[in-house]
Amino acid sequence: MLRNSARKTIRELGKAVGVPYGTLGGWFRGANLPLASQASQFEKVLVTCGVTDAEGLDRWVQALLRVRRLPGRRPADQMAPYRGLESFQPEHAEWFFGRDDLTRRLLDRVDAGLTMVVGPSGSGKSSVLRAGLIAALPEWVLVTPGAYPLQALSGLMGEPGLTVIVDQFEEIFTGTTEDAHEFVDALCGLAETMPVVVGMRADFYAHALRYPKLAEALQHNQIVVGPMGEAELRQAIEGPARRARLDVDGGLVELIIREISPHEAGALPLLSHTLLCTWENSHGRTMTVDHYRASGGLQGAVAHTAESVYSELTEAQRDLARRLFLRLTHIGTDIADTRRRVERSELADEFGPVLDRFVERRLLTVDATTVQISHEALLLAWPRLRSWIDADRVGLRVHRQLTQAAQSWQAGERDPGGLYRGGRLEAAREWAREPAHQAELNPLELEFLDTSEQQHRQRTRRLYRLLAAFAALTVLAGGLAAYSQLQRAEADRARDVAISQNVAMTASRLRDTDPALAAQLALAAYRISPTIEARSGIMELTSSIEVTRVVRPTRVLQAVTVSPSGRLLAAAGAAEADSTILLWDLTNPRRPVRIGAPMIGHSSAVYAVAFSPDGRVLATGGEDRSVRLWDLSDPAHPVPLGAPLTGPAETVYALDFSPDGRMLAIGSGEGALHLWDLRSTTMRGPFTGPDGAVNALAFRPDGQVLAAGNGTETAGSLQLWDVGDPARARPAGPALALPSRVNAVAYHSKLVAVGGNDGAVRLWDTTDPAEPQPVGKPLVATVSVWINVLGFSSDGRLLGVGSADNTARIWDVATAQVVTSLPHPEPVTAVAFRDRFVATNGADGVARLWHVPEPVIARTDHPIDNVVFRRGEHVLAAAGGDIRLWNVRDRRPTPVSPVLTAPAPYDRIGGTVAVSPDGRTLAGGTRLGNAVVLWDIGDPRHPVRRGSLTGPAALVESVTFSPDGRLLAAGSRDGSVHIWDARTTQPIGKVSPEAGNVFVVAFSPDGRTLAAATQGGTVAFWDIADPLRPASLGKLVTSPGDDVRSLAFNQRGTVLATGNASGTVRLWDMTEPREPRLLGEPLTGPGGRIFALAFDPTDTTLAVGTGAGQLWLWNVADPESPETDVIINSAGESYTELAFSFDGTVLASAGRDVRLWDVDPARVSSRICTETGDLITEAEWRQHVRGVPFRPPCGSGRA
Repeated sequence: MLRNSARKTIRELGKAVGVPYGTLGGWFRGANLPLASQASQFEKVLVTCGVTDAEGLDRWVQALLRVRRLPGRRPADQMAPYRGLESFQPEHAEWFFGRDDLTRRLLDRVDAGLTMVVGPSGSGKSSVLRAGLIAALPEWVLVTPGAYPLQALSGLMGEPGLTVIVDQFEEIFTGTTEDAHEFVDALCGLAETMPVVVGMRADFYAHALRYPKLAEALQHNQIVVGPMGEAELRQAIEGPARRARLDVDGGLVELIIREISPHEAGALPLLSHTLLCTWENSHGRTMTVDHYRASGGLQGAVAHTAESVYSELTEAQRDLARRLFLRLTHIGTDIADTRRRVERSELADEFGPVLDRFVERRLLTVDATTVQISHEALLLAWPRLRSWIDADRVGLRVHRQLTQAAQSWQAGERDPGGLYRGGRLEAAREWAREPAHQAELNPLELEFLDTSEQQHRQRTRRLYRLLAAFAALTVLAGGLAAYSQLQRAEADRARDVAISQNVAMTASRLRDTDPALAAQLALAAYRISPTIEARSGIMELTSSIEVTRVVRPTRVLQAVTVSPSGRLLAAAGAAEADSTILLWDLTNPRRPVRIGAPMIGHSSAVYAVAFSPDGRVLATGGEDRSVRLWDLSDPAHPVPLGAPLTGPAETVYALDFSPDGRMLAIGSGEGALHLWDLRSTTMRGPFTGPDGAVNALAFRPDGQVLAAGNGTETAGSLQLWDVGDPARARPAGPALALPSRVNAVAYHSKLVAVGGNDGAVRLWDTTDPAEPQPVGKPLVATVSVWINVLGFSSDGRLLGVGSADNTARIWDVATAQVVTSLPHPEPVTAVAFRDRFVATNGADGVARLWHVPEPVIARTDHPIDNVVFRRGEHVLAAAGGDIRLWNVRDRRPTPVSPVLTAPAPYDRIGGTVAVSPDGRTLAGGTRLGNAVVLWDIGDPRHPVRRGSLTGPAALVESVTFSPDGRLLAAGSRDGSVHIWDARTTQPIGKVSPEAGNVFVVAFSPDGRTLAAATQGGTVAFWDIADPLRPASLGKLVTSPGDDVRSLAFNQRGTVLATGNASGTVRLWDMTEPREPRLLGEPLTGPGGRIFALAFDPTDTTLAVGTGAGQLWLWNVADPESPETDVIINSAGESYTELAFSFDGTVLASAGRDVRLWDVDPARVSSRICTETGDLITEAEWRQHVRGVPFRPPCGSGRA
């Protein structure tokens, strides 16, 4: 009615307010509601329809808020078919779909004993246990540890036929260590008489492995809850809908399956919540794509729901909401943040109304006595909650520790021994001094802190009296001063450690969005206190592509381009407040230098910048409808070149010079194309093409064709123009219609790339511009993400794609695969390849120079499982399906050999590789055929195959040369170690440890001892001084039943490191090989099987890699007392081999890819200061480094 009274069609309204017609139609039909992010557009619609007074607008907005809170129409007798963020319960079994196979496997495994069910957060463990397993059991009891875990197990012993299900087992690791030990012991005691099934988050794996009985269950009786397959996802989406007699639009199912990565095991809560919101938005009995979009989609539904509740609260209630959610969150240190179950008594009554609002929308879950966040997914999916947490991690951790200590003190009948003292009291006291923090404390916490203070004062008074009894007044004064100084030093150290850990965690979080800033923050953390987190943070940076940032002083949106030579960067302010053009000298791209005075001339935002082919002229255009030319013959003194060019009737969005530099193409908002002849200073045009603004332009390299990308809010097109005669420019053929607005166009040779709002990049061969031919399928990285910019590399092999999802992706055009992704904190607005770097720009007003190649050797068809260095060189052999040699000096890999493949009849290399000590022979084991292939690599550019060694009856797991190069040994799954003469390639014999598979073989540095790591926890040794007559030196049982998956001698041969499947590393004194002696305690902590061990050349560092993607470094200068130096967790990785370069400057890790690390903090620190570009600003420091005065880690200059 409102639209009819205004006499506006949907199309007319859409053009007037900038809302897609389909979306607008949905609003007027009532199919969906405007999102919170569309509030301004909604108000524009109202104004355009005649609602112009403030009171009327407010009535409409309030009505929208009321309706938004209501669910859509649905059958009156139906319960919601989807659970949202809440887990399925036993009573919901009939609504539980998609996990039938997993439930059957779990039922088959449930027997007397302990079964571990492990999966990532959000994989559906709780739902499988409750609605899958429990629903199929006759007798069961469900336990969650909670604050008092032992109470949950009391009275269960001796119940026949009962199965104990423990869900959210990881909660015991967020409490006290004592409680955890007692609970595990009690649980394992129950498992001796009845079935016990334990559900645990995968990121707590390392914690569980510290308990031998849990480690045994994880090794022998574990079920992994992984991501759903496509068929299972269909069941999870369609099954509940069928049962509720609802129809699900086929396009909706396909869209959801495309948007949920098949590898995202933790995405199920987001899926469930999105489906719930989609159902709530639906009308009648059909769920459609429109309903799904109205919910916010997979990535936005949770945040949309949370924000809608938050927006309806008063200011006072919003503060209560913040305090409530922070109290419901456990702040992780070496683990991710987790939800925290809170007793209702811990919350004041004033939280009640706020709590009810979030419970109503299923974001919080309550029972009779406790409150908790419905799922950990909310911690990541709601940006506002994430910002609350990140704003003061140190303080939150102090508060949570205080809460836990106060509750333990209360449970211990207020035992004075449980009160705070020393550094912990000082840290809590300092945190609580702030009024805002004081308000966060509940009565129990206040009482605990006050009592701790009283005890501290009493102890201080007793100390005074004691000192007075035994010392003169002056001695007393000195003693008190010393005591006070000691206390202060302890508190300062504790504070610095906490701040360093917090800043390191912030840097880790920013690494995926702003790596250049993250590098400086990581270094700041290290300078504040060299904690494990700080050391790990700066080392982790070294395996990522290096990036230099160029910060625009005003940090406003800017248009950026780089000169063809790569020597100049020009950045123009794309904002009303700043429309100046700035220049940087990129002669050394790692140290950009601002040059010249700002170029001033435009009266408003500049949206387009372009260099002439010779780099001597810069063209700029924007909102003031003019185009200006600047003479950069002397970049230090840029000057205007003639008067501004006029002609466009609306904003200038695109500029491009012809390849010969004679013509400048101009695209503008009215949809017209202008051509400026720079020699005759004649403006040609306007040439009118398809509907919509001309947003992008690109000349074909021969200068005969100009590609123009047009678009409106709902559609777009690519028009190819014949500009062989600029005075008579004409369309080369019909415009190519596209489903969305075109934002970017790029050319290489005759291949044109086009990107737009639909998230796809399309390629056409324009050899015949009248009939361009599509090339391959569109490149699509993420559904519904706008493509902003495109740029080809000089050879056309790579295409850079800058998107609105804050990422620049580098695609291999031939394979249609993403080679690398470059993260940004804001949408990417520029991508340009140059010989030494890739330049990008973000909407945050920062340009970035990414230095290639990155320190990664990417896998091709198969994961790279093994690496080894040529002795005395930075040449690395990497094996994974094939073998290739790389020069990795300075961690910049460049291939130095062709790809080496297994000869017929063998299919491929099996991922094992070794290089002889003289660097002339390369050996690689085949996957099938059980052979070892040899190559002569004396000239790595022209390797020659020498032949193949046969003999093993099963897969070759490991190959190695003796230190003198005379012998080659191979460990095989046939249970033997096979030995050949490496010079003649003749077999010498074999030895068998008689302990099953041989996983790894190694020679001692003196060549006299051969060691083999095997199944069952055994290492076998032989004296190999006479290879023809190997003599057994006995066996070492590291840990019964715990496979030895890796071993390594140190450089002197005095220490042997062994790594077991349980994640345990042991060091052995090998002074007497017949009687190895354990040095110190076993090294524990890593999660997953220990696949890789490597000593550095100085024998002071031991690198450890696990199958769970963890990389640990231990300082083993004193092997009796190793100290942890670095812990790096790489999600989705598996470190299968590690190798140090001869000089220790590079640590290479193999797994999926090869990553090249620098383990020297001093060297890394220097590189950060040299290469990260503009220093951290004071505003950035205040935001991320709290409690420390502004002190840039690189000083005011550079290291």
